[in-house]
Amino acid sequence: MSEDKKTGENVSEKQMEKLIGLIEKNAVSKHATVAMGVRDPDPETVKCAAAAVEKGYADVILVGSKSEIEKASRIYYNINEEESLLLPFQIIDTDEPEDELVSLLISGKVDAAIRGTANASGSLSNLKKACHIDKIHRIAILLTKDGSPFFFAPVGIDEGTTVDDKIEFICLGTHLLKRLGVSPHVGLISSPDEAGQKEAAEIVRIVTEEKRLHAVDYKLDLEEAFEHSNYIIASNGITGNLIFRALTFLGGGDGLGAPILMDRHVFVDTSRSAGHYTKAIMVASALSKRKEPKNE
Repeated sequence: MSEDKKTGENVSEKQMEKLIGLIEKNAVSKHATVAMGVRDPDPETVKCAAAAVEKGYADVILVGSKSEIEKASRIYYNINEEESLLLPFQIIDTDEPEDELVSLLISGKVDAAIRGTANASGSLSNLKKACHIDKIHRIAILLTKDGSPFFFAPVGIDEGTTVDDKIEFICLGTHLLKRLGVSPHVGLISSPDEAGQKEAAEIVRIVTEEKRLHAVDYKLDLEEAFEHSNYIIASNGITGNLIFRALTFLGGGDGLGAPILMDRHVFVDTSRSAGHYTKAIMVASALSKRKEPKNE
């Protein structure tokens, strides 16, 4: 291991150890209003939203069928139909949470939003149209089995398909890391064939020489990349999606959601199969543009 890698590793470890605590602290301090899309709610959905409120991360608004959310809430709180239902979150009643969620965000009625259990295609296409953007760039905040956090992209199967797109991922993602107080150390996972190695070399050259960022190509050595980097770029979106699923669903890891990299609005994408929406609400609140309250 080179001295450069050693230095990068030490800096990353110190900062990354504090990252989750920093995100949680920012979420509590800002206490943003966060909307969450809801389809087919169950008691676990209610539990996640209630936990985010109880922990002080945000004021939560569930966007979906009011009757279905209330039914799931009664099951979670073990309250029968005859008893009054007082919930710690608001509900906006709609049959189209994908539309309403984006509308609330763009209008400024909420500080941030997470997809929750709303449909991915509808939510993201509405977001692209409302924000006048052609491409979605998502960066997942993941935890290894031992709880070590790192940033990872691309996670969408149609993302990161070109050199320019990967460089944009790196530039946008490192900006997010810096906002969170983390010095970015980018690790590339590249295809071992000639085309893959040529592409990776070009990305590293542009990123290091033109963008003045730290980047290393680890080829297929995932262990080295995870050890020495805090922002990992997969060779393409399909590979990234497989790595993400293998880590979170099979490898004992966890995810805090995948913020979409935009300047004006905060939208955190989530996986319907993960169900850990409390953490995604925390991330959304922490990243929101809401100003922290002044000290009295």
